[in-house]
Amino acid sequence: MDSHWLEQCRVGDSLAIERLVQTYQQDVYRLALSILDDSDDADDATQEVFVSALRALESFRGNASFKTWLFSITVNVCRTRLHRQKRRGSLQQILQSLFVQNQAHPENEAIQSESDSALWPAVHTLDEKHRIPVILLYYHDLSVNEIAETLGVPVGTVHSRLNHARERLRALLKEEPR
Repeated sequence: MDSHWLEQCRVGDSLAIERLVQTYQQDVYRLALSILDDSDDADDATQEVFVSALRALESFRGNASFKTWLFSITVNVCRTRLHRQKRRGSLQQILQSLFVQNQAHPENEAIQSESDSALWPAVHTLDEKHRIPVILLYYHDLSVNEIAETLGVPVGTVHSRLNHARERLRALLKEEPR
């Protein structure tokens, strides 16, 4: 996204905003879905991300790529949602999953096939600080530097979290270390 289009978004140009959303909506949705593991929550989070991003557009300085900045917002929105879900308790989620029909999304179907394998459920057993770097690296192809920028942590911390996550996944999947 070039600076001209971002400037047009800042002044409220609806075509520029539409282009921004169309350009990044699928990536933001995929990231939200892979963190939240629920298509309805991912839809809501995606909308929340774009509203937040447009409100905070003045704070984007271009130090990182726009996508990295947007992914930082996405991770923060998803973390907030996860924390809210924990406070509400799992009973409400269980009841909703029994009564609410999931909408079919192409991205949801792709990720659902991954979640049928042994790896995806194992990734979801990791705590948040280890799960999110794994998702960003392996499911969204971000570099370690981009992950560090997205999460606001040093590169060394990302490496450490990824190594810990790999060890934990090996143990969960009973794989021999390479």
